Amino acid sequence: MKLGIISLDRDNIVNDLIKSCNKFEVDYRVINPKNIVAGFNLNFNLKYYRTLLNTFDVFFVRNLGWDSFFRFDVLKYLNKYVPVINPPDSIDIASNKFLTSMYLELKNLPQPKTVVTENITEALHWIETFKDVVIKPIFGCGGEGIIRIKKDMPIITKIQMLNEFQKKYKTFYIQEFIEPVGKYYRDIRVFVIDDEVVSAMYRIGGENWKNNVSQGAKIEKCKITEEIEDLALKAKDAIGLFYAGVDLIESEEGLKILEVNSTPSWRGLSIVSDVNISDKLLEKIIQYIKNKE
Repeated sequence: MKLGIISLDRDNIVNDLIKSCNKFEVDYRVINPKNIVAGFNLNFNLKYYRTLLNTFDVFFVRNLGWDSFFRFDVLKYLNKYVPVINPPDSIDIASNKFLTSMYLELKNLPQPKTVVTENITEALHWIETFKDVVIKPIFGCGGEGIIRIKKDMPIITKIQMLNEFQKKYKTFYIQEFIEPVGKYYRDIRVFVIDDEVVSAMYRIGGENWKNNVSQGAKIEKCKITEEIEDLALKAKDAIGLFYAGVDLIESEEGLKILEVNSTPSWRGLSIVSDVNISDKLLEKIIQYIKNKE
């Protein structure tokens, strides 16, 4: 099998995959998406220097960056000839919180009460209604740009925060704040590959309501219950992904889906996981390609 690993840089995840490729004797090449060339009415469709990309068996997308629509469009073109993991259309959905919520809603999957609007008056109304909200950029990861606004804040403070947010992000993705069920703020990251939940961890913010590892959250192994397994698989399938990092939060009504990540890191999860995640992922990809033959 010939695997192309598409990434702007060689981070820990790419290095993990390279180790797994060497272990399973998989031919691989790391491809910087900046150097892919697309051709039309020529003797090539897509190439990387002198290598024709349609000679690969499968591509794995790690990091395209956020500053180029062209790179993402190249994925769509590439997927016409060679399988891309994750599929470009599904990456598009997962990277957009509005579209993610829409597809979860269409499958009747539990998520926090959510409103999306560009209107500050509407935003203020839903802050009053929910009493405590988290407002997120539609595009973004790692907790960047997320703010929390409570009903009892002074109106001038709320308007100022909304104005500053809107100048940078345009659209308000407003979710009810889910109070922690236990003593500390925490959520659950579940790693799903194909039809299997392979690992899960708690991300514990402690007294910090942001549970992102990049924001300083601690990690702890999480037992995979039937509820976690069922919901994580359904969330992945709703978005149409081959593998995913599904973020869940505990509530008084049960688990709810916060996000579905299409290019998740497993750096933190690998510390507490009983499974070698990159090995498992590569095994699943190899089997997927064999089944397509």
